[in-house]
Amino acid sequence: MATAQAEIAEMSVEVGSLTTQVARAGQGEPLVYLHGAFGYSGWNPFLDRLAQRFTVYAPVHPGFSDPEAIEQLDSILDLVLYHFDLLDALGLESPHMVGHFFGAMIAAEMAAVCPHRMSRMVLASPAGLWLDDEPGVDYFVVLPDNLRALLFQDPDSDLAKGILPDADTDEQRLVRSVERGLSLSTVGKYLWPLPDKGLKKRLRRIKSPTLVVMAENDRIVPPAHGEEMVAGIPGARLHVVPNAGHLFIHERADDFAGTVAGFLAG
Repeated sequence: MATAQAEIAEMSVEVGSLTTQVARAGQGEPLVYLHGAFGYSGWNPFLDRLAQRFTVYAPVHPGFSDPEAIEQLDSILDLVLYHFDLLDALGLESPHMVGHFFGAMIAAEMAAVCPHRMSRMVLASPAGLWLDDEPGVDYFVVLPDNLRALLFQDPDSDLAKGILPDADTDEQRLVRSVERGLSLSTVGKYLWPLPDKGLKKRLRRIKSPTLVVMAENDRIVPPAHGEEMVAGIPGARLHVVPNAGHLFIHERADDFAGTVAGFLAG
């Protein structure tokens, strides 16, 4: 179901010595969306639907636009504390949190470190675990021309081509290369060579009602990771989206938004 474009306000928020770009739209209870490593540019259409019921805040992670910013955040703990400082700068005490992949890992770490700062939480294709039998594809070594097939259930769809268009000129290839380099160098700082930095043993500390949403055909974060995440978080629930790939939050935007809104509404 198509929804009207939300009226989006763009803010520059000072967090210590870092400046963070935050998009905000909607009204209602606060919801913070932490994006993943791919398809993060612009305002995700599923946020439009959520903005009908919530005040949605969508920050851009340090390093994704300013390569020098990430140099100030050396560890997972630094990254978590930065995000708590961001909540403080936004005046948010205990918002709902929704994260995808890298962003979902950050949300889970935040909920484990300081459980009372979070209301309800949705983790979509969360990074942060390692399963020997289901490691997932090493996306750091995937060639750019093969990336769309890795991320989407239907890589030839107009939506997939719109998010990751073919590079027809040297200039376009350069832009794509720079964007990929920024995102993967930032994510890689915390997830490479293995994404297991101890989150599994901290999951038991999470008190927020939690929904883990996985894609049936996600080749980067296989569904087994969701099962492991749910097993570690007290009371967590698992929802698997059929016939969907890693960027199902785009391909199945309305379905995902409905699932998130229903869960957050309790």
